[in-house]
Amino acid sequence: MNLHVPAGVDADALLAEPNLRLRVGEHVVDVGALKVVTRPELPRLTSKAVAVLLELVRNAGDTVTRDRLLDAVWKGRCPTPDVLTQAVKELRRAFADDAKPSRYIETVPKVGYRLIAPVFVLDAAGLGGTFDALVPEPAVADAGAARELAVEAGADRAPAAMPVRHARGRAAAAAVALAVIAVLVLVGVAFRFARERTAATERAWRATDLHSITSDPGGEYRPHLSPDGTRVAYSHANPSTGLQRVVVRAVEPSREIDIGDSPTEHSSAPVWSPDGSRIAFQRFTPDRCAIFVVPSLGGNEREVGPCENYIFNYFDWTPDGSGLVTAGRVDEGGEVALLTWDLSSGAKTPLRYAHTPRDQDLEARYSPDGRWLAFRRGLAPYSDLMVMPASGGDVRPLTRLATRIRGYTWTADSSALVFSAGHSGRFELYAVDLAGGEPQRLDVGPAEYPDAARSGDLVVYEIPRTLSALAEFPLGTADVAGARFLAASTGNDGQPALSADGRQLAFVSDRSGSQQLWVHDLANDTTLPVTEFAGAIALSPSWRPDGKALLAVARNADASHLVEIDLASRRQRVVGAPAERVLYGIYGPDPDSFLMLVGKSGMSDELVAVRDAGRPGERRDVLASGVEHVDVDRASRTVYYTKTALRGLFRRGFDGGPEQFVTSAINSIMMDAWSVVDGAIWYVRGLSIAPGELRRFDPASGSDTELGRLSAELRDARFAVTPAHDRVIVSKVRTEDIDVGAFTLRRSVRD
Repeated sequence: MNLHVPAGVDADALLAEPNLRLRVGEHVVDVGALKVVTRPELPRLTSKAVAVLLELVRNAGDTVTRDRLLDAVWKGRCPTPDVLTQAVKELRRAFADDAKPSRYIETVPKVGYRLIAPVFVLDAAGLGGTFDALVPEPAVADAGAARELAVEAGADRAPAAMPVRHARGRAAAAAVALAVIAVLVLVGVAFRFARERTAATERAWRATDLHSITSDPGGEYRPHLSPDGTRVAYSHANPSTGLQRVVVRAVEPSREIDIGDSPTEHSSAPVWSPDGSRIAFQRFTPDRCAIFVVPSLGGNEREVGPCENYIFNYFDWTPDGSGLVTAGRVDEGGEVALLTWDLSSGAKTPLRYAHTPRDQDLEARYSPDGRWLAFRRGLAPYSDLMVMPASGGDVRPLTRLATRIRGYTWTADSSALVFSAGHSGRFELYAVDLAGGEPQRLDVGPAEYPDAARSGDLVVYEIPRTLSALAEFPLGTADVAGARFLAASTGNDGQPALSADGRQLAFVSDRSGSQQLWVHDLANDTTLPVTEFAGAIALSPSWRPDGKALLAVARNADASHLVEIDLASRRQRVVGAPAERVLYGIYGPDPDSFLMLVGKSGMSDELVAVRDAGRPGERRDVLASGVEHVDVDRASRTVYYTKTALRGLFRRGFDGGPEQFVTSAINSIMMDAWSVVDGAIWYVRGLSIAPGELRRFDPASGSDTELGRLSAELRDARFAVTPAHDRVIVSKVRTEDIDVGAFTLRRSVRD
């Protein structure tokens, strides 16, 4: 038996202690509480799963047969083998152990299971503070792995590795060191728990009574409450046409009433007027966007006029109900700023407030008391929330997250904003007070596009229950159909990136519980994880031309770094300066050259060309500012990019030269829905509308041709093209069931 304990301590007695805590690999398990401490978002473990874990710990490093586990855990009963399989699956989910081969519990085919992760007893009552290591026989600490783990955790310096030794020959110094390590782990865990308890007692807002208002198949989008909170408007697909239509129903169970339906166009984004008598909404096709107003009980529609673009068209009513506040391009340079739209005259008037041509402002909403105007600064993909007096003037930031924000709303008392943000890996709701302070997590998620009533305490929101998968479509026909799904899982997969030889597909997925980077081998049909960033999510994979390394952005609420991962060794290095906030990065045309977008997402972002990265002669050149997305044609050493404020695609040489305008068909609103493919620009037109058009633009001739229509609703904009140009890989919405959820939001009394 490979369980090593101090002399005189009985192993079974040790593992039976009531306050036992184990560190299994990277996770801490509170045995008595049936909780994985390091994953507080998970439900409690079942008692049987914990009992299986303890039996594996007793025999750490050795194979325990299925019959022995069944007899030990389900003694006196006649269980089926499935109960053990489910218990092991539960433990693997809890440890995020989806790797192949496993890092925690190894399956020995037709025999049983073996615990292969290192195990430490962190605390146990009755042992006089004794701490000891319980480790599998083969486990040997690796200094390189320890350093890489420290880099992933964000540590400045990695600790020296501690060699594992048997209890019988353990030196006193090693025992003391292990005790110190265990104490430090406990102190760290206790400090975090104390901090979380303190934060919980200081919460200014509490969300209670979470429930669903709708449960119909398909999606109900962008819900908006009537001012009194009794009715909700949203868009829903017309069963006969498949087009979105605007409907209204009571918050209590009731039927839908169509108020904005068109046989040829989508209708969406309903917004109630302050008095509840009218609803404004947008109607659109890939080529047209217009605002309409209709009585809230139904009736004749009135077209207000054309809107800028359906993808970023957000609007709200002015406090007196005489017009709308929206965003538009106010000059030929492409500046996006806030303006008011008078309904009687149709006149649009820019708001006077503190902003520069470098700012991109949209999604303005007046507070219920009419005193304030909030808005989102940053067109795509990252934004922050701002506030100013309703009449304009000075602007004050409420958040400093530079994250993806999917909707926000004022609280009924005009004292705070509730918003949906995705910096933690999934979109959930936060509240931030107008008076300032850090955003407070509301524990409502997944959740997008919240809206609160002007009176009362009801909030509605989208509950996204969408499952996306990587799908490969053949090209060569006008209608691109016949998808083949790749790297199947029960998680959400997206942002596909194909290696130059077409053999490996990198993508991001939350299949392990956190959004990380994975690689699928197309020839062998195997899928393996590449990153396990501690406290961060992975974004935007990009292949090195030789296919031996990948770039990815490691991002959390405080930092965003570009990381290169060597696939053979899994070693990682951070590209760029430690203090840089890197939004996106790709390999340049030369060895150890990179193109990075550095900044907080906005007009101040810089496109930086880096040569000889990490070497004494490293050179940096700023190629452009205010860049949203970038790609490179390595053969011609030409860099293509879209700029946040300016409509269109631009280019310049990697080695310098003047900036050149390329085409207006591709712009920043498309985000990363375009890519350089052998000197041409492939892009998706009609993003968010199925079927979207896949097109090819030739910079040399200016020709723009349709390659096919993607018969799929896309989860994200990015796509990959095979080397033979005969197939395209996208993130396809496989199942979509978006419901309207609701909850009660109240300000709580601080403890």
